[in-house]
Amino acid sequence: MPHGPAYPFAGDERPPICWERPDGGVVGFWPREWLDFLGEAVLRVTDRYDWEVWQPDYRADRIYSHRLDTGVTHRLFPAEDRVYRPGIKRQRGMCSPSMLSTLRESEHDPIVVMLYTTFGFRTPFYTEILTSSGSPRAFPIFFRSGGMFRAPISELLEVHRPLTYIDLLVEHIRLRRLLRRYGVDVISEQSDSALREVRKIYRGRVERLTMGCDFDFWTPAASREERQATRVRLRIGREKLVFFASGNFIPRKQLDRLLEVFHRIENRDDFFLIIAGHGDEGYTGRLHSLAEPLVRQGKAMIHPFVTGEGLRDLYRISDIYASVATDEGGPVSVMKAMACGIPILSTPVGETAGRLKRHGAGRVIPLRRYDKWVTAVCGILDGDVPQALDIATARQVYHWPNVARRFIDVFDDLLTLSHMNKRQRS
Repeated sequence: MPHGPAYPFAGDERPPICWERPDGGVVGFWPREWLDFLGEAVLRVTDRYDWEVWQPDYRADRIYSHRLDTGVTHRLFPAEDRVYRPGIKRQRGMCSPSMLSTLRESEHDPIVVMLYTTFGFRTPFYTEILTSSGSPRAFPIFFRSGGMFRAPISELLEVHRPLTYIDLLVEHIRLRRLLRRYGVDVISEQSDSALREVRKIYRGRVERLTMGCDFDFWTPAASREERQATRVRLRIGREKLVFFASGNFIPRKQLDRLLEVFHRIENRDDFFLIIAGHGDEGYTGRLHSLAEPLVRQGKAMIHPFVTGEGLRDLYRISDIYASVATDEGGPVSVMKAMACGIPILSTPVGETAGRLKRHGAGRVIPLRRYDKWVTAVCGILDGDVPQALDIATARQVYHWPNVARRFIDVFDDLLTLSHMNKRQRS
């Protein structure tokens, strides 16, 4: 993984898996990382693999390891800052020397190394893993992107300071040379736009693999009565159309913009907006401030971060799920809405937006044309509700066992090819 545990989002909350450090501090992790979920899904399908999640952590003073009930082993490695130079400018990034040394000790084992990131190849520590593993490598490397990758050269079309253009160009050239020299065996992206960006610097094998969710858990409400009972408990009027959005409270999710849209129609009394999640203190405070007038009128709610059945209840009582981020990989939040049979209102980002378009389902709104968002929301409130994607269709693509089998096929291919290459070199 390219980042540490979610300490900044947790406040004083201790991680569910944690240890006391000798100095009295706490180090630990939340087993909600996507690689933990993916590993659980893979291990349920096959017993031919072990699965370990390696995560760098500034708080760790040694390597900490815990085996989850799912069979996944999650390790925390000591991390430190290092100065990198992806272009011509210096950039600080996370590095874990102990992770590099442990990886070198494992290179003679039959392993696949999956580098997971939301930034494609533009994670400085991952370039260090590539260069330190040498060429030819003893193990295959699988780049798994969970976001919307953009090649540095694409950013040249934006407005920057003069030096930034040179910096981006140098970064682009260095990335292409790095991948040609040290190689990556497979890259996985999700959306059409991200795949096009990958091809600007990489000519190797590309797979289109998504994350997933459990369609046996994320299901529609069993009855209308159950749905209404939950609405009553949350003090939501029966006659209101419920819009729901969830995720980390960070600017790229544009949840503040969504609140502003509903401010513009607050004279209406036929909607209720739910936003659930957590984030850094500043942005969370902004959301609460924006929501306060709507909350006071009984038209909105900022719900604390919730998972499991509590989150499923929010999906089940909702009429529309809104995903309005500026960039996404999946997102899994939309996959859960599909599993619950809810129509989607989405910006044109992520793999799910493309699938909605191909199936004529949902409603896609412009990325930053907020006036169009208002028009779309008012249209839905006036009865033009978009069609939900067929649950059976969504299940075939996003149900965890189906997702896991596609990953396993790639792992099998990589290990077979690695074994053949080792025999040829010997």
